[in-house]
Amino acid sequence: MLLGAGCGGETAETGREGADTSNGKQLFAQKCGSCHALQDAATISQVGPNLDAAFGRARQEGFDESTIFRVTLDQIDLAAPPMPSDLVEGQDAVDVAAYIALVAGKQPQQQTTAGATTTQSATP
Repeated sequence: MLLGAGCGGETAETGREGADTSNGKQLFAQKCGSCHALQDAATISQVGPNLDAAFGRARQEGFDESTIFRVTLDQIDLAAPPMPSDLVEGQDAVDVAAYIALVAGKQPQQQTTAGATTTQSATP
């Protein structure tokens, strides 16, 4: 799967840089959140994989945001039942993948703000 994720990386990276993560968050909540848990989007479903758990481990293992983006975009493009194959397409798929790559698996003290990530320090 990771080999396939690397194919077309230059095009995928260009798409990620121009992605609208605010749109991605909205689309995720509307179209993906009924099946996938993601803390930042306040979705708690357990039908599909919990994306915080899946990508939290990947982040711990050293996967960077661009890799998570490519893997997510590939999973959207190669959707297999029960995930609908046309749930999000084109730029919407890029936006959703960029949003997931930005927030999935990050610690609770990290919050997204207008497409950027900021870290809030915890008080002891």
